[in-house]
Amino acid sequence: METIRLENKCFSALISSRGAELKSLVEKETGTEYIWNGDPVWWTGSAPVLFPIVGRLKNSEYIYEGKTYSLPQHGMARTSQFSVSQTNREEAVFTLESCENSRKMYPFDFTLIVTFRMEPSGLSIQYDVINRNKKNMFFSIGSHPAFNIPFAGGVLEDYYVQFSEDENIPRYKIEDGLITDKTGQILSENGKIPLNETLFDEDALVFKNPLSTEFYIKNINNTKAIRVSTGSIPYLGIWAKPGRAPFLCIEPWYGLADRSDTDKDFEHKEGVVCLKSGEIHSSSYKIEALQD
Repeated sequence: METIRLENKCFSALISSRGAELKSLVEKETGTEYIWNGDPVWWTGSAPVLFPIVGRLKNSEYIYEGKTYSLPQHGMARTSQFSVSQTNREEAVFTLESCENSRKMYPFDFTLIVTFRMEPSGLSIQYDVINRNKKNMFFSIGSHPAFNIPFAGGVLEDYYVQFSEDENIPRYKIEDGLITDKTGQILSENGKIPLNETLFDEDALVFKNPLSTEFYIKNINNTKAIRVSTGSIPYLGIWAKPGRAPFLCIEPWYGLADRSDTDKDFEHKEGVVCLKSGEIHSSSYKIEALQD
């Protein structure tokens, strides 16, 4: 396992080659650490890459072309060793290729490239999935970055999530790790979600087709904020460990956990991406620390 350090004038970042996982993003002037440290008391992750599934499969298995396969929650990329190439002190590229072991869980030939670039106000992350097969490839991909709460003083209840658009879409509820058709209203009319210790008692908040392309973590005490810019995404997850967890995850997804009524056929999976032979699926998001 190798750890890569990136930096520019304002920020430094650490990324592990295991899972191409962001481990740290520090604002140099203040010393503020924005990324959760993975303390197992709460949650061992910090910003795992979710591939080739997002969330959980029913009974941890799926069917493709009549054969049953098994994948752990969020897929195998997050525990895989990526190769690393660093072009300069502000950019690094992490690459995962399919292999004999991966094909036992996921029967496709692929290349997954994760590129990290320092930005004046933070860090951008790009995912490129390449289909190396002579047929269509089915997959999901997403990210799971966890941000320290509090990052600007105060307590949990001083913080809230702000959607960039005034939208009032429902959250879809999860039961036993699977998506249901049950919904609930959690967003206020001006697109806010106040944080509290019971918010995630029913698991993650899942939103389908949000209009918003930017999601903020703000607080009532000052103007410091975190902005996660996703562009147009089909799904968004917001999650923290139930209770007073000292972090919050803002998760852009191209895919979902299995539906509770799934037939387990991978091609029928809600939100699955179908990529043609030789094509590339690209997506990206940006993490920024703001001081209005």
